[in-house]
Amino acid sequence: MKKVVSFLMWLLFILTTLYPAGVLITACFGYGFELISISAFAIVLAVLSVCIVVLDNVHKNTLENKALRILLAIITPFSLINAVFYIFENPKIWVIAGVLISAGCCFYLTIKYGKPLALKIIALVLSALMVLPIGFISFILLIFGNIGQNTIVQTVESPSGKYYAQVIDSDQGALGGDTLVDVYEKSGINAILFKIEKKPQRVYFGEWGEFNNMQIYWKDDECLIINSTEYPIK
Repeated sequence: MKKVVSFLMWLLFILTTLYPAGVLITACFGYGFELISISAFAIVLAVLSVCIVVLDNVHKNTLENKALRILLAIITPFSLINAVFYIFENPKIWVIAGVLISAGCCFYLTIKYGKPLALKIIALVLSALMVLPIGFISFILLIFGNIGQNTIVQTVESPSGKYYAQVIDSDQGALGGDTLVDVYEKSGINAILFKIEKKPQRVYFGEWGEFNNMQIYWKDDECLIINSTEYPIK
């Protein structure tokens, strides 16, 4: 059982750092990183974290792996950073609850197993400084985060199939909204848990509701026509 708990701790650290690390690393190369389901990941993180804490207490677990103890020393601030990424991407109550439950369990693991002591103290101080801002951000996004909503109303593929354009209705509630056109290149990695693709090029920014009468088609793979105006694709 000791090996099982240790494996689950390794898995927890990997899943906790996956999204922030994926977003930051891929952004450096002009790509975007996206989890297949933010909600599912948040629930998995919460369940996995709680299971680790329960198993650890039931079986009176001890941990001798030095590398794992170092990772557990810093897992709490990483879990809070992870929570920020999740909350900004999907500010639903179950997502917020899931990542915060996981962060609480990570705090327990840091307190119990984190080594060396100096690293653990630094990590806990940083975590303490992050708690109030994250709580405030969570509250604001929970209340106001669902006001804006983007809806894809049309998708137009380029002649060769290399690109596709999405017409987006960006509804901002009382603030009005916009009509957007983003062009995506069909390249990247579509894994089971996440996908990596080039960041879209925003070629058009118009008034809200304009998509209803928009005329959009491809002249060729390097030029998109929107309302008789040519927009080159870089």
